[in-house]
This record gives sequence, structure tokens and C-alpha cells, in this order.
Amino acid sequence: MRVSIDWLKQYLKFDESPEEICDILTSLGLEAEGMEKMESVKGGLEGVVVGQVLQVWPHPNADRLKLTRVDIGATEILQIVCGAANVAEGQKVLVAKEGSTIHPISGEPLTIKKGKIRGEFSEGMICAEDELGLGKSHEGIMVLEDDAPVGQAAALFLKLESDQIIEIGLTPNRADATHHLGVARDILAWLRVHRTPNASLVLPPLAPIHQISQGSKEFKIEVEDFEKCPRYSGVIINNIKVAPSPKWLQQRITSMGHKPVNNIVDITNFILFEMGQPLHAFDLKHLAKGVRIKQAEKDAKFVTLDGMERKLDSEDLMICNLEGKSLCMAGVLGGLDSGVNEDTVSIFLESAHFNPSSIRKTSTRHLIFSQAAKIFEKGSDPNLCLTALQRAVYLIQDIAGGKIEGDYFDRYPNPVLPVKIHLSLEEISSLTGIALDESTLKQIFLALEMDFTDHRDGNFTVEIPSSKPDVKRPADLIEEICRVYGLDHIPVLPKIQISFPKKIKSSYSLRKKMADWLTANGFHETMTISHASSALALKSEVWKDDELVYIHNTSNTSLNIMKPSVLLCGLENIAFNQNRQQADLAIFEFAREYRINEGKIHESSKLGIWWTGQMQAAHWLKPKPEGYHFYDLKSTVEGLLYHFGVLHQVKPEDPGMMEGGIWEYGQKWGKVAIGGLVSTRFTKMYDIKKSVWFAQFNLDRLEQLFQKSPIPFKEISKFPSSSRDLAVVIPEELSYQKIKDLAIRKLGKTLISIELFDVYRNSELLGAGKKSYALHFEFSSSEGPLSAKYLDQLMQNCIEEMESEFGALVRK
Repeated sequence: MRVSIDWLKQYLKFDESPEEICDILTSLGLEAEGMEKMESVKGGLEGVVVGQVLQVWPHPNADRLKLTRVDIGATEILQIVCGAANVAEGQKVLVAKEGSTIHPISGEPLTIKKGKIRGEFSEGMICAEDELGLGKSHEGIMVLEDDAPVGQAAALFLKLESDQIIEIGLTPNRADATHHLGVARDILAWLRVHRTPNASLVLPPLAPIHQISQGSKEFKIEVEDFEKCPRYSGVIINNIKVAPSPKWLQQRITSMGHKPVNNIVDITNFILFEMGQPLHAFDLKHLAKGVRIKQAEKDAKFVTLDGMERKLDSEDLMICNLEGKSLCMAGVLGGLDSGVNEDTVSIFLESAHFNPSSIRKTSTRHLIFSQAAKIFEKGSDPNLCLTALQRAVYLIQDIAGGKIEGDYFDRYPNPVLPVKIHLSLEEISSLTGIALDESTLKQIFLALEMDFTDHRDGNFTVEIPSSKPDVKRPADLIEEICRVYGLDHIPVLPKIQISFPKKIKSSYSLRKKMADWLTANGFHETMTISHASSALALKSEVWKDDELVYIHNTSNTSLNIMKPSVLLCGLENIAFNQNRQQADLAIFEFAREYRINEGKIHESSKLGIWWTGQMQAAHWLKPKPEGYHFYDLKSTVEGLLYHFGVLHQVKPEDPGMMEGGIWEYGQKWGKVAIGGLVSTRFTKMYDIKKSVWFAQFNLDRLEQLFQKSPIPFKEISKFPSSSRDLAVVIPEELSYQKIKDLAIRKLGKTLISIELFDVYRNSELLGAGKKSYALHFEFSSSEGPLSAKYLDQLMQNCIEEMESEFGALVRK
């Protein structure tokens, strides 16, 4: 939210600098996130002063240039080279001094330097209108009035306006601070408590109210749902003249980041920023004889002010004429035909209070986040509606003419009364540790403009203004007290004790250990958002529309689903890095997957690992490094599982998102991990040039195994180990995993490792469809040394089983 210092000073007198005001606002919970200087002329004409031309003579080396002597109120007279034809002795002019920077209407900023022009010194610049950014004229230098004071700053002489704009990080609970008067009241409360007890607020002038009506025969107000529209007020104004706003009003609107439209629209926006009450001006000819507030018909079409056609929902509240024609989405955005234009002569000015929940749902449903909707969904003040109308009528009559027809209309069947909260000094001390006395507490209540009853025993009954809808209980009121009194008064205890009644279940330990292992093995951790594009997901043809979890993403409408697979996280990162010349990656990420199954949303935690490009950069020792391949994936996945002591089986599975099949790592009761080469249907969607290997761990399953299966420890044998090598000819299609499983089964507990150290293929020597595996076996026992006879018998049993089951042939 933007707050103007100059605007605040219209209601509140203070001498604090903008920086001090930022500190005060931050201490009040309205964090100042930045500050911007606004100037009617860029640069504020800093370094430009009023000067007087004392003498003019021709430049000796240039026919079109002249030399001048100029008095700028300093001790020395300046010599300035000038090319303007209209420069003359005795003129009062604007002079840019040495070191100043001017901002022309067109072109780059120019810093004035002392130097020679065609051989003659020039110590400044006599400026034209366009050279200073004051206008478009370049016919000659600006000539000022004869009484212009020499040496006076140009900004002061021209009465240029400047302002400081503070950007406030407004939290959702601060509905009372969505406008300048609300912010001014907060600063006022702080000043009353800390500096100026008698400080007061200067409220803006209002038009008087003569009569209030709920409607008449000539103009009716019909509210069909007072729950969604608790209050609806308005007034008819005739004989207005729609025209551009005066300069001061345009500057106020511009300082808030909006463009001026016309005097009527600008006034409604002005009051929005001044009082926090959205208004809407209807051209009276579109309303005819009255207003009806009703819910929309489902799937009805409605064109809003931005020219977009919206499909309405039956929950949307609409402002209609008596014939039922929709003119405005209540509290959100007006219709294309509802606003005022240069032909408008009569208006109906609306000031209403709408249910915050209703506005929030409509705003989110249609992705319309107008300033009015933002205020209504925080909770506007229902007791401000008529006051805002009075202020608007005052400004309209002053700026656009106009005359009120009939009475003010006000439908408010259930007035909102101040919330009463019972509070004691003991409660304040208990929650905050601050020991307030009664007089200080009363001073804070008065500073906050809260009426109270003192029960004379440390107890108070406090009435909360309707402008603070979030203050509903003693804790909320204590927060208000602390904000104004100072959060720095809350004492810091020397010792804080926290007790946990039971062990908190968390996967943090598992994630931390997995991340440590992966980073130690050369991987980098990444983090991405959980949102994805439904168009991209459906394009892959892996997921159906009814499997996707859709969301209303207000910041990016294209990212409208929760990610159905952790795979997408890594592909986004690879594409991002690839576009920045970083194509060799080994990364991992902990994320969640979201899918709908049988009408219910299922959420699961996963670890994704991705490899792409080369394993290392090219080097003179290895000018052509190897690229990542399946065995990098396999060693990483199995290394992680072994690291956590998870016994597993490996088998190929249906390809799905992979090419060439998925390798599944699991146990008899479920999958733990999968891995494979990512399908080109995905890499092409992300425009990834190189192959991508991907592995995915089911963290929920792994967490269960991690907790149930502690890693066993076995003491290293003190006896020497023994080894045997075996070369065996087997069918080409037979996998190493099957050979390994058989060897483990037949060789028993004394086998401590088995390694494949050579693969040999030669159809002439081995036969067609054959290959040779060279295997190394390591044996050890803690009970004693193993005899050669025992090992030979073990190996013979294993060989016989291989010959019987696989048709293997041992090479001698």
C-alpha cells in the first residue's frame, strides 16, 4: 500500500522526517518496505537557480553562439556560452550550475560540467523549457518575470511540488489502515502516547445531510440479501459536468499509482485512498427508477469495465436496475455500461458495505483483484458509508457542480454496534510481561479513540470502533495496546522453557541424512514452487484432467494446478539452467505430488534426482568427458538404499514417463524407488536438448522402513578373507542381477561381496547370443579361517546351480 507524506500532513501536523515516520509506522505494525520521492519535474530542478544576464557579446569563434556574464547570487559572476537567439542583457533566466543534472523532455539526462566551448570557458547553462523538462518549447531560453529573485532555487520559484511515498506492507488483519486517514490515526495514537499528548486530527470537510430515506416511489432501493450486503447507501446528483480533474486531484491519484480518468471517477478513487470506502458512480440513465441488489443467475454473461466477458456464478452478488439488468459485480468491478462519461449529467453515487467472504470468493473466482475488492475482503467499516457519501458530495459540488436530488438513501436494517471487550491489567501483564499502570492504559485507550469504562479495580470495558473488525477478544486488544505503547517494552526473559508432551513425528532427520549423502556425492539441492501448468500436464498424455488438482493462482493464472509429479520440478530447473549455458547437472529436490483418485486429493512426499549432460568439464587429461548414463543412476539409488540399510529387489517395470522401461527398487510390500531415462515427450515440452536420467524415492515408504529397520552392525572378522574368481558363459539376455541373486543364495553367509569385473562378447569363440561374465567373490567368517576345500565345494555347488538353471558354461 502506498502512503503519501504530503497527504498525511493534511490531517495531522508533525515535524518528523519521512525516515522517522517510516520507523514509527514499522513500530506500529505497518512495516515500511520502501520509500520513493515523487516530483512534478524529474530531478526536482536540483542545482538550477534564478540568474540575471548582465552582459552579452558575440562568441569570437562561432557565429551562432554568444558569451554572457550571469549573476546567480554567488560571490563570482559566471561566464556562460549560450546558443539561444533570444538571450539579452537584463533578463532573468534559469541557470543550471556546474555539477547539476537536468532531465530534458527527450534524450538522456545531462550533467553540467565546466569546460571550453569553441575555445571559450562556460561555467553553467542557461536553459530552455524543454531542457529542464518543464514543457516542449525549444524556441529559446526561458525568460522569467522581472521580479524573480536572483539566486533563488528554481523549484522554489516555480513552486514545484514534491512528495515522499512510503510503501507499506499491509497485513490482512489491518483493515483500519487501508487508507490515509487510518494511517494518520495510527501515527496520531503514537504521537499522543510518546510525544504530543494533545495532538489532534484535522478531518476533511463534508456536505451536510438533510434527510435520510430507505427509498421512495420515484427511486427504489431493493436489497435481496442483507447477509451479503449489510448496508447500502446512495444519493442522486444532477447537473454535473464531467471534465478533467483539477491538478491537485490528479497529483493525488497519480501518487497512488493510478491514472486520472475524469473528475467524478477521480473523486471516488480519492475517497477510496482517503477514507478506505469504495464508491461507485452510476450514470443515472442506466438505473432508471432504482437499484436492486441480488445474486446472479448461474452461467449468465457479464461484460466488465475492462472489456472482458465473465461467466457469472449463482454466488456472485450483482448490482442491477429494477428490470434486473446487471450493472456491476458488487464490490469487485463495474460493468461496461455502468460508468460515467463526458455525456453524463446525472449520477447515482453508491456507498455500500459487503460481506468480506462473499467479495473474496467472487474476486478469486473471476481473478479480479481491484482496489475496492482488496478493501472489502479485509473488512470495510459499515458505519463509514454515509460519511464517505458526504465527503464525495462535497468534492463533486466543489469540482463538478451538481445538485442533490431528494434524500440520501440508506438501507441498514441491522446496524453494527461497537464490540465490547472486558480487559484487566493482570491479563495484559500475563500475556506480555508489561506492567502497565491505570493512567498509562487510559492514555493509550484515548490515543486509540476507544471509549472505555473504568471499573476502578484494574478492570476495564472497552468499546472497539467498527473500523477495527479484527479486534474481537482481549488478546486482540492487548495487541493494539502493545503496538502503540511499544513492542520494545515487552521484556525478554533470561530463560524460556518449552515442554513437548509427546514425540513429534517428522521426516526431517531422514531428509537431512539423504541430503547430506547426495551433496557429499556431488549433487546440488534445488527448490521449486508446487504449481504447474495444466496445459503442459495434459499435453504429456500421462495424466487425465480429472486426476489434476486445480487451484486459483492469483499471481500467475497459467500455473493453475498442483504438480502431479516431482519429475516436473527437475525439468523446470534443467530448462532454466540450460537457457543460461549450464547444461551439465546433477541435482535433487524434496517435493510433494498431488493427484485426485476416486474423488479425493492424494498428497505424497517424494525425493527426485536428475542427471543430464557430462559428468565433468572437459580437461586436457580428458578432453571428451563421459556423459551420465544408467549406471550413474543405479549406483546412486542403490548407494542411498544401502546407506540406510534398506534391503531391496530390482526389476524392470512399465515405461510410463520413462523410455526403455523403469527400474523398480522395492520389497515384497511396496516400491521404494524407481529410475530410468526420461521420455522425450517431456524433454521436448521443456525444450531440453540432452538426455535426462531420473530417479524418484517414495519418502513416506522409506520413512517407515527407516524407523522399523535400524542399520545392523557386524563386527569385522579378525581372520583373513579368501577370494575366488569365476568366468562363466551365459545367454545374452540373462541379467547380472539374476546371477548375483543365485550366488548369494548358494554361497551362504560366508560370502561378503560379489563383483562383476569384466564382460566379454565374441560370437566366434563363445557362440551366437552368448556373453562371458568374469566374477570376483570375497569370503570371510568370524568363526575362523576358511579352508580351500570348503571354498572349492561352495564354488562347485554354485557352478552346478548356474549350469542347471541358466545353462551356463564355466570357462577354464
